[in-house]
Amino acid sequence: MPTVVRADRTIHFVREGDGPGVVLIPGLGAGARLFGTLPRRFARSGFTCVAVDPVGLSPSSPLPGGIYDFAQAAHDVLAVAATLPAPVALVGTSLGGKVALTAAAIGSAHAQRLVMLCSSALQTMRSRSVYRWFELLCTQFDGRHLGELTAPFLFGETFHQQKPGVVADIVRATKPSDEARAFMLAQARALQAFDGEGLCAQVRWPTLCLAGGEDTLTLPREVAATAARIAGAEHECFATAGHSLLLESATAFDRVIAFLRA
Repeated sequence: MPTVVRADRTIHFVREGDGPGVVLIPGLGAGARLFGTLPRRFARSGFTCVAVDPVGLSPSSPLPGGIYDFAQAAHDVLAVAATLPAPVALVGTSLGGKVALTAAAIGSAHAQRLVMLCSSALQTMRSRSVYRWFELLCTQFDGRHLGELTAPFLFGETFHQQKPGVVADIVRATKPSDEARAFMLAQARALQAFDGEGLCAQVRWPTLCLAGGEDTLTLPREVAATAARIAGAEHECFATAGHSLLLESATAFDRVIAFLRA
């Protein structure tokens, strides 16, 4: 079981492949399992790919004080990146993109590229309402219904129409433990206070910001506005994909691989 210990925090991750490093950083309430076979796909493309279980989710250590801190999460990710062959890229989806952005603003000798998937650095009234909605999901609803309540927003309309069986399987499998719900709650509360606009100006890494045209959680224009604030950032929107971008679009995955190889 690969782990990194940083201060009093133990970070677990899964690892596949050989070659330059890629660190996959999951979204709200999720761990390495979120990425499914994606680490293997990166490995087949010539990378050493790890997917992180954030502090707060077993088998990583518990969340200190029950409070989620983006800066601490970013340092955790950089500690994992330091175990991988250079050059290392941080690939974060949704909330994980904010963690990756924070890590890029901090800087590191061990990581050099940033990919943000369906992730925005900017705080708006709408985004705060979305994060408050997730907080209410964690506190006001039976966790057994979480998959059913979130599925309409986690995938785009095209994926719902073309892959209804996959969506149904994911809904059935989404039965978070009490630990996972507590972790999601801590993250949802931290998201309501997160504003990464100032971080964008500090990023010096080559950066790629990708959006899904059917994403209703992080709007495409929010991703575009984030890219516009990062010097030299590349940006692309995939019209028929939603929030789960690399699951929904093989073209988006190919775009990430091309960026990492450039």
